[in-house]
Order: sequence, then C-alpha cells, then structure tokens
Amino acid sequence: MSFNRPLSTQDHIAAGPQPPRDSTPLLQVADLHIGNLATGEDQVRGVSFSLHPRQVIGIVGESGSGKTLTCRAILGILPQLFTVSAGQIALFGKDAAALTPKQWTALRGLSLTAIFQDPGSYLNPSAHVGPQIAETLRLKRGLNRRAANAHALQMLRDVRLHDPERVFNQYPFELSGGMLQRVLIAAAISLDPQILIADEVTTALDVTVQAEVLDLLVELKDKNGLALIVISHDLAVVAQICDEVLVMRAGEVVEHGPTRQVLHHPRHSYTKLLISEHAQYGLERFLDGTPDLPTGDETARDAIAVTGLSVSLGQGRQAKSVLHGIDLRVTAGSAVGIIGETGSGKTTLARTLVGLVQARAGQIRINGEEVTAFTPAQWRDFRRRGVIQYVFQDPLRSLDPEATIAQSLAEPLLLRGLPRAQIDARIAAQIQRVDLAAELLQRFPGELSGGQRQRVLLARALVTAPAILVLDEPVSALDAANRVQVLEILNALRAGGTTLVFISHDLGSVAGVTDRVAVLYRGRIVEYAPTPEVINRPQHPYTRLLVGSAPVLNGGSDRRADRAKRQALRRALEQL
Repeated sequence: MSFNRPLSTQDHIAAGPQPPRDSTPLLQVADLHIGNLATGEDQVRGVSFSLHPRQVIGIVGESGSGKTLTCRAILGILPQLFTVSAGQIALFGKDAAALTPKQWTALRGLSLTAIFQDPGSYLNPSAHVGPQIAETLRLKRGLNRRAANAHALQMLRDVRLHDPERVFNQYPFELSGGMLQRVLIAAAISLDPQILIADEVTTALDVTVQAEVLDLLVELKDKNGLALIVISHDLAVVAQICDEVLVMRAGEVVEHGPTRQVLHHPRHSYTKLLISEHAQYGLERFLDGTPDLPTGDETARDAIAVTGLSVSLGQGRQAKSVLHGIDLRVTAGSAVGIIGETGSGKTTLARTLVGLVQARAGQIRINGEEVTAFTPAQWRDFRRRGVIQYVFQDPLRSLDPEATIAQSLAEPLLLRGLPRAQIDARIAAQIQRVDLAAELLQRFPGELSGGQRQRVLLARALVTAPAILVLDEPVSALDAANRVQVLEILNALRAGGTTLVFISHDLGSVAGVTDRVAVLYRGRIVEYAPTPEVINRPQHPYTRLLVGSAPVLNGGSDRRADRAKRQALRRALEQL
C-alpha cells in the first residue's frame, strides 16, 4: 500500500491543543525543521509541541515519517548527514542550540534519556549487563561500587526480570530480545531522569511484559513526575498510555490532539488510514461477536505430531531444562499460533521442530516421518527438500549483508543443484508472491526497509516450496502497513495449503491468521484450543493474564483498575 499521494485541501493539519498547565514545560519544540545535508531538503518540517511533567505524548506514523529523527534532534544526537535547519528546541528553559558538548553530556542521562528499539546495539557485548548499569551510576551520580551495584540490581528487579541476580552477571548475548529491552529500560530509569524518550520500547516484548513495562513507566510518571515521549507503531499502546498524540507523515505532523479524540474522532485522512490498518488485525476485531475467524479441518492428516517433547539447553551442570513434556498436533493446511512470555520456550520449540535444537526426550514426526533422531546432515537434506522451513525473527541478522537479495534467494536452490533458469523463475515467482519489486533483487539488505527485509525472508523460505513454514515473530518490528502486508501473505499461503506455525506476541496477528493457539508458560503448554476460544474464553490464569494485558484501542478508561486486575492475576500465577 502506498502513501505517496499529495495532501489534499481537506488534509490540512488539525491544530494541536494548548491546554492550561500549572508548570513550565520541560521541553518545547517550535516549528522544527531537520535538513538532509546531502540532498539539501528538509526531512522534518514544522514540528511543534510541548512536554510537561507527568505528561505522556505519543508519536505515531509509518516507517520513515520522521518520528525517530525528531527525537534524535531533541537528544542532540542527529546523524552527521542531518542538521536542525530551522525552528527551536528548548530543554528545561534553555535553547538546545546554545548548549556546549559538555553541557549536552551532563544533560543526557541525568535529566534527559532515551530507550531505543534495538537494545543489543546499546550494550557492550563483552561485559555483564549489571556492571554496565552500575558503571553509569558511578560516572553520572558518583556512587561507590557497592552502592552502584545494589542500585543496578534493584533496577533489574523493578523491570520485573525473572531471576535478576542471575541476569546481573550475564552477557547481553545470553539474554532474549525482550530481556535485553528490559535491561535497557532499567539502565535508563536508574538515573531518575525528568524526560524519557521511548522509541518502540515495547516492540520486542510479549504483551504481559509490555503491560508491566507500561505500568512501570506510568508509576514512575505519577511518583517522580517523569515526562514521556512514546514512539510506537502500535496505536493500541499509544491509546493505553498517552495523554496526547502526534501523527506524523512524510516529515510533518498532520494531526495533534488528546489521544482519545485523535484515535476515536480522527480528522485527517492519514490518521483514519492508520486506524483502519490497525483494525484489520487488531485484537478488537476478534473479540466475541466478530465474524470471519479462520477455521481448520481437524480431520486432516498430521503435518506435525509432537509427543512428550523435552528439551534442555547448555551442557553438563550448565544445562537448563526449557521444554517439559510438550504434546502438539498440527494438521496439514492449518495454522497454529504459539504464544507465551519471553523465556517460555516458544523459540526453542520452533527451532526444535526444524532441527536446529536437539530434543532430550519425546518424539517428533513431520509429514509422517520420524525426525527426532535425525543427524544435522539429515536435517539439512530434509529442509532442502522443501518439507519444512524456518523464518527467523531478525531479518537484518538473518541475511548476508554482503550478498544481494538475488544471491540470498538463490543460495538454497543452488545447494539443491537446480539449473540457473529454474532458479531465476522461482525467485521471480516468490518475489511477486510477497509483493516486492524486481529491482530490489540487486540491492543489499541494508538498503531495504524493515518490512521489505521481512518479506525477503519469507521469499527465501518459499523458494524451496515448503509444505510447512515455521515463523518466529515475523511482524514484531513492523509498522501497521507492513504488518498488514505480511499477514495477508501468510493468509494467502494458508489458503493455498501451506501449514503454518506462527510464533508471535501480537494476539491480534495470531487471531487473524491461526486456527488454534498453544499457550506456553514456563516450558509447558498450559492451553491448546481453537483460537476464538483462547481469545474470548481463556481458561488458564496465565492465558487470562495474556489476553487481559493486550492493549486495545477501545480499552477501558480506568487505567488504575486495569493495572489492579493484572496485578491480581500475577499474584494468582505466583500461587501455582
């Protein structure tokens, strides 16, 4: 879907509100323009808003709309190719343009801080995560080593990390994406800043942890006067936490107002489009009374049959039991969702199904073939034959940065010894199938958007014509437009007879694609039922917490009551 049409007369910006406030703004942005030095053009034009203590402002828009660039300007960390070409940013009453590098260094962290989308890029891979937080506390707040370590450990507890003492002494590569994001949040709030900019802070988190993190940010706002700028492609997250929202498109704010007004009574056509895209796969659509839920054929043969599966990761005394007695049946041509919190074993189960992790006990049959004891060589042959393929979670890290898209797509077919003409035909067919332009084949992964890279990963899996496709968080990092495109592709695959195993923390996406849902909790399947039953009539306390934590556009207005319900469910889980 393209948004490149020119703005019409009726699309002119809806003026932002100017409510009376008792306090002086912590941040004022006035007619901000950000120029690209290479092209001489402004990438951001005329952005204006103010931020007060205890206020939460959301910024939404498609990828490339200028959200992150605007916030990097506020932080004084614009990339070298960009500069503030007009307008003003005032931080705590001071003109940001007049701040010296030394003043910026003192300001960032203590008074102004940010959390970005890719936490792994902001942590030292060769140092334990706890001491990294403690080092910042020593440098910025002058704490001694013992006090800094104690405070850092408490921050890890505050962001609800399981076994924070162990996490304190782990390296970043030993933690999942969701755990890394929580570590970064702990580091950001450890200095008690006045302004926190959260750039897609909940993107990598499952909904229960997402709700906990959002609840935590609200608690900090209420208790300490923290002001927040929340950048998100998830309108439901914005609806849950933000007082005001700015909608950005092509570098401009096209609508600005109180959150409920903007999301329930939008004035601008682009805002209406964003809401429409969310509605296609928002959880609201699949609650009781909503039609068009997918159905599967329970009488079909088994594509995947798992019995008594147990998996441990690590060796010797370091081995950790991750999956316990898993039973799972996936019929041919159906789509099964696997949901659960970070660390519940979702990815381990998926990797075991495709032979990347060895089972400790139990049995796996795929298309009737016993594969539990396959050697790595047998698994490679099995995947190359097109029986089963795996789409990894991170498209940028899954594609060779030095290979063109055409080379990456051709690789699995070259390994099968197919003639060049047949390879080119298959690539052309799959590129068309995932709605990518043929000219992208000669580009490198770094030259593509996140949505384009995700569809390239799909195409690479599909070139071998797999009967079964296992997908690990295929839409977690995508904006609404790209998310809809990928989910429509998955539904088309399912309609064509491809069996799908779909791992996601996005319940709306799961509800829109799958027939049945397996809920994983602490390495065990605690619920497995048709998708409508799991979404509307969850049985296990964890499933109830999961569904109750999912943000929705039309959620209740009593946020305190919602938080209290979630806390009660968490206490119930602790008693199990």
